[in-house]
Amino acid sequence: MKTVEIKNFELYTTGVISIAWTEKGEDIFLNVDLDLAALLKMLKIEGISYEKVQQVSESQQPLKFKKVTLMLFQDDDKPGQYYTSECMFEDDEIDIFHAEIKE
Repeated sequence: MKTVEIKNFELYTTGVISIAWTEKGEDIFLNVDLDLAALLKMLKIEGISYEKVQQVSESQQPLKFKKVTLMLFQDDDKPGQYYTSECMFEDDEIDIFHAEIKE
């Protein structure tokens, strides 16, 4: 197998980040728009180290956040319907929801 080493590259954080929680007995799973700075801020607030991220990643488990609050913007007339950011992969019907971090 050939190995390719890449140096001096640009990193774009356009991957899909998802969150899951339970509200009123209902499991909710949403894709959210969080950039790299937001993710790093969340890890800092929560006190999650690189080693912990690596451990959780290797076990294919989700990172759990208890100190961080994400703010989603819900339509007043439609509970459970959130305002979305620009939709990615529109043909695949993947919605990305805008979220802000609150300490």
